Amino acid sequence: MKIFINQELTSDINKLLEDPSVSEAIHIWGKEDIINKSSIDLRIFNTPFGSISLLYGPRQIGKTASLKLFLTQVKDSDTLIFTDCSTILDKADLAQHLSHLIEGHTTIVLDEVQEVHGWHLALRSLFSEGKLKNCRIWCTGSEARYLLESGERLPGRKGEGKTIFARPWSFREYMDLFHFREATPLRPLSFKHVNQTWIEEQKLDWSKFWFSYLLSGGIPHAVGYWIKNKQISDSIWRVYVDWILGTWSQLRTPERSLTALGRRICETLNSRVSYESLKQGTDIQSSNTVKTLLDLQEDHFSLHALARFDTQKEKHLPAKLKKIYPIDPFIARVWAAIGWNIRRLYEASLPILKLDECAFLTQMLRTENQLPISYLYSDRTKSEIDFYFEDCGFELKSNGNPTKNQKELLKTCPQSFVIKQGKLPLMAYLVGEGRNKTQ
Repeated sequence: MKIFINQELTSDINKLLEDPSVSEAIHIWGKEDIINKSSIDLRIFNTPFGSISLLYGPRQIGKTASLKLFLTQVKDSDTLIFTDCSTILDKADLAQHLSHLIEGHTTIVLDEVQEVHGWHLALRSLFSEGKLKNCRIWCTGSEARYLLESGERLPGRKGEGKTIFARPWSFREYMDLFHFREATPLRPLSFKHVNQTWIEEQKLDWSKFWFSYLLSGGIPHAVGYWIKNKQISDSIWRVYVDWILGTWSQLRTPERSLTALGRRICETLNSRVSYESLKQGTDIQSSNTVKTLLDLQEDHFSLHALARFDTQKEKHLPAKLKKIYPIDPFIARVWAAIGWNIRRLYEASLPILKLDECAFLTQMLRTENQLPISYLYSDRTKSEIDFYFEDCGFELKSNGNPTKNQKELLKTCPQSFVIKQGKLPLMAYLVGEGRNKTQ
């Protein structure tokens, strides 16, 4: 087997493991366990030859490390190619680069492919020449809009190529990976299989596991250090602070303004907000600027904005008010570090955030077949339900009971749950997507 890593030919498959992200993962999990605890289920990558697939998601989520681990497991290829696309000049350079290296059945990874302007045209050209017939190609990217728009124009996509979102680990994955014995009885179940009465009858106490998940989130980098050391080092915090601030680097917005907006995002967590209300307390002059800044963060996956859904009209409605959540509880804490301008001793210096809703949202993100997540709101009764997902309403209650109007709104859902604090970890597990493909 020929192996090309950034055009350098090697016969040593272990060269793929010399990547710092892979080495760090091996250091945390151990070489024997690294495959099972890869950031992304490696079985996802075993696509047919002749297909072109897209893997997108936040930076530092483990896309590159997982694909390199996959390449070390490939047995059906004559040639392996891993290319960091930041080393490629343009689409012509990319086409020439691949054309010279492809030989026999070839598995190709093009990492951060959006760095090459017009990259999809290079692949189209090679496809039309018949050079990709025996190739399995995975393209990764950390910016949604350009990657997905370009990717939809690629050949080899329909029926064969996949589009995968590399999202943080769900609580189900967290439990299955680190507390397998406790989770085993519930592995065959999802929220579709149970009702409110069944939930209330359950006696298990997973509060300590949920507390840990709120601290480390499902970001594999952070989880590893938390599991091993019961703390997350300042160096890890800075990686994610730099990622979020770096997303805004293309705009000429003063850092004090960005910090103030980060604080407003944390202060309004769990509330419906407008761009105008987020602008308050900052020196940003225009709500359109706020929209641009938040759109950038959503395109780079640090935030997820929930739209409003009308169950009577069965469609999403345009609304000035959105619910804006970081995509993961650890990332929410990173936003707090930015908002309160914390530069060191992050764990000790962070303000307290209510992260149950943020963590619950993470459970509804999917690797494949992304389904819309919404909140419910009634103009007539002025009542709101936290989440609406797969025809099911979820109202989270730390204490107390839903109001009469909330109960009325929940009745409009084909299925619904009121989730008290003690039952939240259980429901999060049932909603979350795991690695057991038969669930």
